[in-house]
Amino acid sequence: MTTQSATSSQSDRGRGALILVLGILSLVMFGLLTGIPAWVMGHTDLRRMREGTMDRTDEGITRAGMILGIIGTVLSGLAILVILLVILGVLSLAGVILFEAEAIKAQERSIEAHLHTIATEARAWRTEHGSYEGFEIPSELSKTSREVYSAQVRTEQIRLRARATNRRGAIEATLNRDGDLVDWSYSGVFAEHDSDVFEHIIHPFTHHGLYDQHPLDRPFAVFCPV
Repeated sequence: MTTQSATSSQSDRGRGALILVLGILSLVMFGLLTGIPAWVMGHTDLRRMREGTMDRTDEGITRAGMILGIIGTVLSGLAILVILLVILGVLSLAGVILFEAEAIKAQERSIEAHLHTIATEARAWRTEHGSYEGFEIPSELSKTSREVYSAQVRTEQIRLRARATNRRGAIEATLNRDGDLVDWSYSGVFAEHDSDVFEHIIHPFTHHGLYDQHPLDRPFAVFCPV
C-alpha cells in the first residue's frame, strides 16, 4: 500500500526544474524551440496544480519557467517578424531598382532608334539638296511622350540631341558627311547605368544577346544598319 502511494505521489510531481531551464534557454539561445514547450508545459502543470492532481511544491519555479518561456517566445517571434520585414523590404527595393534599370535601358534603345530615323530623314534631305544645310527635324519626329529632339545643323554634319522629359538624361550623336551616326554621347541616367557596378548587377536581367553585340560608336547598327 505504501509503495502504491509513493508511486502515485512520484508520478504527480511537477516538472518545474525542466520548465525553468527551458524558459531560460528560450531567452538566451533557442527562442521558440524551448519557449513554446516551456509555455505549454508550464500552463499544463499549473492547471493540474489548481485542480489538485499535481504536487504544488514546484509551483513557483513552474510559473517562473512558463513566464520566461512566454517572453522568449514573444521576443523570438518579433525578431523573426523584423527579419522577414527587412528581407521583404530589401527584395522590394531590389525589384524597384531592377525595374527602373530595365526602363532606362528600354528608353535608351528607343531613343537610339528614333535618332536613326531622324538621320534617315537628314540623309534624304542631303541627297536632294546636296548638303545638310536647311534641314529641320520633321514635327512628327521632334517630340515624343518622353523625349524632345533637337538638331544643330551644319553644311556637312548635324549634331542630334535627345533629351528625356521623364527623367534626367540625354543622348547625342553626330551625323557625319558620310551619313553615319558617330560620336555618341550619353549623360544623366543614360551614362550612369553604363558603369561597371550597374552592368555587374543588371547584366543577367537586361542583356539578351543582341545587346552584348552593341558597339558604342554605332549603338543601333545591329537593329538598323546604316
